[in-house]
Amino acid sequence: MRNVKQGLSIQKIYEKENKVLYFGKKSSLHVEDLEEFYRSTTRKIVLQEIEKIASSMNLFPTKISFRKTKKRWGSCNYKNELSFTITISQLPFSCIKYIICHELAHIKHKNHKREFYETIKGYMPDFKTQEKILKNYSPSL
Repeated sequence: MRNVKQGLSIQKIYEKENKVLYFGKKSSLHVEDLEEFYRSTTRKIVLQEIEKIASSMNLFPTKISFRKTKKRWGSCNYKNELSFTITISQLPFSCIKYIICHELAHIKHKNHKREFYETIKGYMPDFKTQEKILKNYSPSL
C-alpha cells in the first residue's frame, strides 16, 4: 500500500517511522505483526459496517472474505460474495464505508453504469469525494 503524497508504503512507514497508517492517520501503535494487525482490524470494522450498510441498502452478500491484494480494495462476484483487501483499515473511515457501499451495490448492478452509481449515491451522496481521497492510498501492504 502506498501513501502517494509521501511515496511510502505501509511497510516503510512502519519501518522508518515506527507508525501504523490507521483510519487515514499515522499512529504510534505497538504492532507485532503488521499483516496480522491489518487483517484483524480490517475484518472487525468491515463486518460491523457491512451489517449496518447492507441493512440500509437492502443488499446482502452471500459470503464475505478477506485477502491480501495489491490493486483492489474489494470485489463482488456473480454469486454475490464480497471480498476485501486486508489493508482497508488504513483508510479514513468514510472511504471504508464507500468501499463497502460500492461492493454492496454490485449485488444489484454487476457493472459500473449510471444505475450502479445512483444506487451508491442514494446511500452516500458524497461518494465522488471518497473516490478522490482513495487515490492517495494503495491496497498493497
